Amino acid sequence: MRDVCQRRGTGLLVLGWIIGACGTSGPDEFESDASACPDQPLAQLGSKPYFVALNSFYLQEEAARAIRRGDFASPIIEEVFAKALALGVSVVRTWGFNDAPEKAWDSAIQIGPLQYDEIALRGLDLVLARASARGIQLILPLGNYWNDYGGARQYVAWAGLPGPIEGDPRFFTERAVIDHYKQHLRGLLNRINTMDGLRYGDHPAVLAWELLNEPRNRGLDGQGDALRVWIDEIGAQLKSLSPGKLIGTGAEGFESSYAGYDETFWRHAGPSLFQGTDHFRKNLESSYVDFGSIHYFPETWNIAFHQVALAGARWIYEHANQARQLGKPLVLGEFGLRNSGSFGLAERRAMYRGWLHCARKTGLAGVAPWVFANDARPDDWDMHTFYFRDGTDPRDPRNRYADLISEAATRR
Repeated sequence: MRDVCQRRGTGLLVLGWIIGACGTSGPDEFESDASACPDQPLAQLGSKPYFVALNSFYLQEEAARAIRRGDFASPIIEEVFAKALALGVSVVRTWGFNDAPEKAWDSAIQIGPLQYDEIALRGLDLVLARASARGIQLILPLGNYWNDYGGARQYVAWAGLPGPIEGDPRFFTERAVIDHYKQHLRGLLNRINTMDGLRYGDHPAVLAWELLNEPRNRGLDGQGDALRVWIDEIGAQLKSLSPGKLIGTGAEGFESSYAGYDETFWRHAGPSLFQGTDHFRKNLESSYVDFGSIHYFPETWNIAFHQVALAGARWIYEHANQARQLGKPLVLGEFGLRNSGSFGLAERRAMYRGWLHCARKTGLAGVAPWVFANDARPDDWDMHTFYFRDGTDPRDPRNRYADLISEAATRR
């Protein structure tokens, strides 16, 4: 605490957001700074009130491994759902895909083009069934831009195209690849859950589908037209397969221009976020997209060190303004600071508290920090892990942010 307070003069944590680490607690200290997070009415994701969610992407693979062992339940699923509810959380974001060849006959759902491992599919059945039984709703991305769990590269490789790469742009443009993805989604959303007899496309555990985890415009046209065409086509199909569910892009919020944003600030703090890696507003304008999504990883994105806190607030409320103009809710689907990065725990906690408060204050529909780990996962499994360890109070420093999640989730 002492070192954090002594560094206040450097401007490390702007707008007084370090106050909580220097003697005051709770989120109310941020409410007076209207310039940071102006008040706006809360939006909703369908009929779901404002929520704080957990990102626990690994549930399907853990469920598949449990079933392959001959178990009828997954202790890890039960742990994550029980701890979510204990923190006041009723939404979990987790992968609805697993296309990784290295996970074949372990947890991969799709082990070849439209070839499936039934046990791995039953793993996803179990996730849906247990979520429904526990009163938890899920946000389910249906594929990945990155190589993890298969990703865009794997679909391009399956199509026999030369030189597949991570985030391969041909995933969005090659007809054979698009048709494969659409056929996979058709089969998945029409699947009848073996645990409860419910079709995926109608399942009450599903709050929303995301077209892809973190799609980017890299390697496509500068105007974002090709990605928007893909979003419209896949979004239209999901609407027909799952008419009662909400559809999001799963994107990070990058833009092609500074229009609608504070250009002076962003040119200094993070100009790379506005160089056409994606086209947030253009994609959100799609009639097949129900809500916007943004992520925030300032260290990975090379946000100016002394602007990280303020940039997070601006990233939240400036995108909220864009979404509001289009009449659509916004979800901060991922955010995180590295556990072993440049900021100490007290600094990270102050910023997390500020961003969680800012998300509610500026009218977002929900927020989901990255990444909630079950107890058996080591600290270094991911750079952004946090916990609610068995037998501890949420405020225990070993949990990092569990108490902040609980405060934000239960605040009325």
